Amino acid sequence: MKNMMQWEKLILDTVQLGGTLIFLKDLANDAVAAHVSVIQNLRESRIPFVVRSEKDFLSGAFRSRPEDLVLVMPTQVPLLTSLNAAMQGQRICLTAEAAGPSSLFLDGLWTFCDLSAWSEVVGNVCATLDSAEALPQWQGSQQAPCLFLDRDDVVVKNVPYNKNPELVELMPGIADLIHRAHGAGYWVALVTNQSGLGRGWITWDEYQKVHQQMLRLLAEKGCWLDECVWAGFYEKEPVPAGEQLASLRKPRGGMFQQVQDKLKVNLATSVMVGDSATDLIAAHGVGVAKLYLFNSEKISEEKSKISEFQKANPSLQYAVVANFSEVIV
Repeated sequence: MKNMMQWEKLILDTVQLGGTLIFLKDLANDAVAAHVSVIQNLRESRIPFVVRSEKDFLSGAFRSRPEDLVLVMPTQVPLLTSLNAAMQGQRICLTAEAAGPSSLFLDGLWTFCDLSAWSEVVGNVCATLDSAEALPQWQGSQQAPCLFLDRDDVVVKNVPYNKNPELVELMPGIADLIHRAHGAGYWVALVTNQSGLGRGWITWDEYQKVHQQMLRLLAEKGCWLDECVWAGFYEKEPVPAGEQLASLRKPRGGMFQQVQDKLKVNLATSVMVGDSATDLIAAHGVGVAKLYLFNSEKISEEKSKISEFQKANPSLQYAVVANFSEVIV
């Protein structure tokens, strides 16, 4: 059985991971309201929470995440059976009894948790948020570097808004670069803006076929990509695929952060190879130190954009390469 300090740490970890406390309102509305009011009444409370219904989850109107903490009352535990497939996050039952209900879909019991104990824990978490130490790195992580690659004119030859897999052709030397990176202990990840999805010019089915053809050609060369992330956001088109997850689109660093979260990458020792200013600006922004600009047809325009950015950000330094053999990994 966990003690009070361990429950405080669980809530604190949830907040530091960017998670949310999730309460269900079905079958225990009064109890949930009482627990929520404890958070609301704390002047310094910065613990994010939401209250949702079983219907919200099952209809798809609300989706939880692995970093969330789902807190249920004893009467709500049976709901977890139907919610299991739709609900991510650690699930804990709050009970004032010495022994609470059991369920295959429950991850733990917080026993002896009456409103007084709940108030104490929540108050302590709020009081320690500012002084909390950073969460430790993933246990056992080697913090390996990563070779980040743009797609068009880096991994494959650029065919604007390509929807035909027969037109996919690897860039000369890219397979060798990927081989060298893996041999040196790097992860290799694709981070690519794909506004064709957000504009509605490419369907998801078309994108999938082009993407898989790229992977097929790499496999024929005996190499692979460890992770692939794409950003469909494009603010100028009212297409659903282009309206979400703006933070992924370069020059913002969301795709790099997704790769870092999954692969436990050491960004400071990583490498970015791109053909545009946005590639390098995004990588620089998240702390990638070694930046390479590939010499494509638009090199002059991209160098000019980088020069403008460097006026306020002189720490961005990069090298222009005309051949992937010049990239040091």
